Amino acid sequence: MSHSKNQNRPLPKIGFRLVLVEWEDSARPIPGWQWVEDYELPETVRCISVGYLIAETSDAIALAPNLGDVVQPKAQACGIIRIPQRAIIKMWSL
Repeated sequence: MSHSKNQNRPLPKIGFRLVLVEWEDSARPIPGWQWVEDYELPETVRCISVGYLIAETSDAIALAPNLGDVVQPKAQACGIIRIPQRAIIKMWSL
């Protein structure tokens, strides 16, 4: 499949910053019963997410990996993830 007809078309102007976020998440819960004294505290999970920064507050950011209808006055987004600010280790603009 050739995309040559789209190669000369300029990219639409996106009003959102593309970022890479390194953040920390909780470990998966243990699904079964166990004795409390046998429990070992798991390590947290380091995560990396890439997307368009569509919202940011002092509490959290929202990243959308997919944008649609970008040439319209209102864009659509799919797959939005909310990441608490306190979980963010570092964020880079791409």
